[in-house]
Amino acid sequence: MEYAGKRRKLILEKVKAQLREDEDRLFLEGIDCDNWNGTFDMLNTRYWDNSLQKIPVLLTSQKKSLGLYFHNKRIELATNKSLVGIQMLGVLLHEMCHHSVEQRFRHGRKNDRRGRVIGHGKEWKAEMRRVGYDGKITRYTGQERFIGRIV
Repeated sequence: MEYAGKRRKLILEKVKAQLREDEDRLFLEGIDCDNWNGTFDMLNTRYWDNSLQKIPVLLTSQKKSLGLYFHNKRIELATNKSLVGIQMLGVLLHEMCHHSVEQRFRHGRKNDRRGRVIGHGKEWKAEMRRVGYDGKITRYTGQERFIGRIV
């Protein structure tokens, strides 16, 4: 009996993953990687029902990071890291998760576990999972979100 239940669960997980990939494929067809502010709007609609405050997305040269979120002011995506559009889309989504957590919890404020809301903390990781990141999530997770989901 246990084996049948585990098998059903695995099949259900595979079906859900396939549905997510199909949704991603359709979504990606509408993305314009030359208009990152428009892409912000599309991601905001898809994952946050347009509830995120609009902030500008800028393309800049970065020394270390692929992208940066400046608390409720702007998002910067690195143009000097040899990323293709689909990878930059994942980085933008990573930074938008920071924006969402900032908007909901405020950075540095006490959370419900007597800790503090930090940049790559539990609240941010939960948001990353909610928007579809799988596996281990670290501060470097981002660029791979949509890789493998294009035709």
